[in-house]
Amino acid sequence: MSILVEHDGVGLAEADHRIANNLASLSGVIRLQRRSISNSGRTFTTEQVCMLLDDIDARIEVTAKLHKSLARVVDGDGVDLGSFLQAIAEMIGTLGPQGKMDLTVDHSGGGYIEPRHALHAGLITAELLTNASKYAHPTGLPVKVKVRCETKDDGSFVVEVTDDGVGFPENFDPSTDGGLGFQLMRALANGLNAELQFEHDSLGVCARLVKRAGETNGAAILPFTAQ
Repeated sequence: MSILVEHDGVGLAEADHRIANNLASLSGVIRLQRRSISNSGRTFTTEQVCMLLDDIDARIEVTAKLHKSLARVVDGDGVDLGSFLQAIAEMIGTLGPQGKMDLTVDHSGGGYIEPRHALHAGLITAELLTNASKYAHPTGLPVKVKVRCETKDDGSFVVEVTDDGVGFPENFDPSTDGGLGFQLMRALANGLNAELQFEHDSLGVCARLVKRAGETNGAAILPFTAQ
């Protein structure tokens, strides 16, 4: 059995290798979450446990959507970043209460990226969308979120997630602060050798994942800079 694509095919061994690698990445994410919970010493309510399980479910869904995208790869083009992020955004939008998120996805500048980059980018996007849904408007107002992506032929790409919420707490430093979600995003950005930039004020948060061409060194959370 093989995963067939137009004009080409991915053999069973290669497909198994991809799945094994991505499941290993997903397992690492779940272990990070378990360690964070264990170290916190907190007691969780039923509602909080359900939210944690929703987070794990979302990460599994991201991995599943990646493999659906890989099954449609044509001539080794890679993963269509715009379509992949669209599917992720729509999935995250269904997890919260109806009408809680007003979502727009602009992938007019999108194209294809390497499959090995797609899982990291997808998981970071899912975390940013989940954070916007949970924290952008503490009073419960619907949050407006825009997802934008742009790719270039040299392999570089940008993913941007913007919300209209209340911004970060005073003195919050996204390079060091935050809970599991920020720890995870920092680790994923570093594994992708990309930069995760933030601009924030009382009118919302703009997060930008920037993967530059030929970048090989690990990256950290950096201040937001206009491009």
